[in-house]
Amino acid sequence: EINRFEHGLVESGVQVIKCFLHISFEEQKERLLARLDDPEKQWKFNPGDIDERKHWPAYAKAYEAVLNRTNTELAPWYVVPSDRKWYRNWAIGRLLIETLTEMDPQFPAPDYDVEEQRRRLTDVT
Repeated sequence: EINRFEHGLVESGVQVIKCFLHISFEEQKERLLARLDDPEKQWKFNPGDIDERKHWPAYAKAYEAVLNRTNTELAPWYVVPSDRKWYRNWAIGRLLIETLTEMDPQFPAPDYDVEEQRRRLTDVT
């Protein structure tokens, strides 16, 4: 189960950050049209995406259920409005900065004598 897996990660010292990048039905249409209009982005277009849009309400229900079932205190979901890429990038950047600030990561201390290794290196050259 996902929740047990994520709990195990957290127990072993991993910080779990889950972001759901939500775009609206209208924005998805605009992005798909932009892909068709730009020859350099046409490779990203998949004709099946048009057919899949018919299932948008069912997909929305499904991902809402997944978010609700896998949202925990130790590994919460962050639903990020993503119609505007600048806002999406800003929101995720803030989340990462805040998380890393709280974690206060440090470089590990060497498991050797630095001065001794410096002497060894200078003696060789």
